[in-house]
Amino acid sequence: MLLPTLFVYGGDQMTDKQIESIALLRDSGVSVTEIAERLGLSVNTIKSYCKRHALKAQTKSRRYCLQCHNLIRQNPHRKAKKFCCDQCRHRWWTAHSDLIHRISLVNHICPVCGKSFLDYKSKQRIYCSRSCYGKSKEVSHG
Repeated sequence: MLLPTLFVYGGDQMTDKQIESIALLRDSGVSVTEIAERLGLSVNTIKSYCKRHALKAQTKSRRYCLQCHNLIRQNPHRKAKKFCCDQCRHRWWTAHSDLIHRISLVNHICPVCGKSFLDYKSKQRIYCSRSCYGKSKEVSHG
């Protein structure tokens, strides 16, 4: 029967599997605290192991798409991308529309039907729909 090799760091003992997990998780950008929680080890044990083995989080160079979780290729000296493509960006924002900052919405009243509608601070929009716009033109010409 083959027993797992135990390594002692701080006061904790780590198995080969835990050491592999630390390297993989740290490389994928997981924080030291989260690694400690996942593996059931102390934060200081994880910190000292990462420091001794020069394991740093790769959050700056590696990002994953918020929608499909695929790795995104980042362009150097550019703003970090959050999505791998436009389709993922549209899908994510459609699913998370409650996060859109809409503080500039203004309540308008349509002069044709009297309905109240919300619009951004656009002074160009007067009517609630194209049909009301069409009716306003019929009235003025007819």
